Amino acid sequence: MKNQNRPEMITIEDQNFGSHVEHWSLLTEDPSSDVPKWMGLALDAPVMPMGLCTQECDMDANIWLIQGPKQSHILINQVIDVENNRPKKVKTAFPSFSSPYKVHAQVERIISCKTNTQAVLRLNLGNNNIVYAFDSLYSVNHHRYDAKQQYIAELNAWAYELEAVGEHEQLIVDDPASIKHHRALNDILAANDGVAPADLHQQIHAWQPKSEEDKEPVTVDFSKMVAYLYGETLGQEDEAWFQGQVVGKTSMQFMQQDYTLYDVTLLREDNAEATLIRIATRDPQYSKFNVGQYIRGNIWLQVNIQQPA
Repeated sequence: MKNQNRPEMITIEDQNFGSHVEHWSLLTEDPSSDVPKWMGLALDAPVMPMGLCTQECDMDANIWLIQGPKQSHILINQVIDVENNRPKKVKTAFPSFSSPYKVHAQVERIISCKTNTQAVLRLNLGNNNIVYAFDSLYSVNHHRYDAKQQYIAELNAWAYELEAVGEHEQLIVDDPASIKHHRALNDILAANDGVAPADLHQQIHAWQPKSEEDKEPVTVDFSKMVAYLYGETLGQEDEAWFQGQVVGKTSMQFMQQDYTLYDVTLLREDNAEATLIRIATRDPQYSKFNVGQYIRGNIWLQVNIQQPA
């Protein structure tokens, strides 16, 4: 049966979708040697997730998603082309790991490639909060998404670069347009009990200063700011920048390598529960941040969707 409520679909060329070479480089200095070995180990102890499919007959018979090694903290994902129930070739491969943090989300848009092997999802988390993330289960979920359905989405990320945010880090905003935007946003949020109205952008555009003081430069303290910016390139919106507070810190191992795991606020609004993600890094220089600190950096954001809300 055709899905009548399918999310908006955008299809782009495979080469414009980005490469996993940079992602594998976060796990090893020698991807060309290590990744094939890991793929073999994954096939020795495989897991075949079903995602949103409730039975095998619901799954796409032309694609297999094999994860492994089973019980490993980090899973090697292999999307395999299948013909007559026999594997033909690996179409793509990428790493993933689990996060304890889940949110309710609607899949508004799917940005996929022409081979339909992978995708970036536009997720609406409610309260006008939009997150883009690479769909680690797209090959089994792609025909199941319903734009009107709420799903339980697990968010996690791999860190490219991280840095501590300086205490009392400030910026003086003296551009008239930026001053207006800042003061308008504060006024509108204050008038709406901290909740952004649906027509926020229209209200900001219509806002006018009430006094000369409203036109003066604004000093913004960035040291306690929580912010998230998704990538600007179509199909690579999952390559993001963030700033948030570390609320938890643990570690894991994979192939005798240590990884630091940071639980960080990705989104935070007044009168609402913060959206948390788990960020992994293998780089020792990024392992020294402490709980309570604010950090920022560039990340590859992933989502894992296995059930409706």
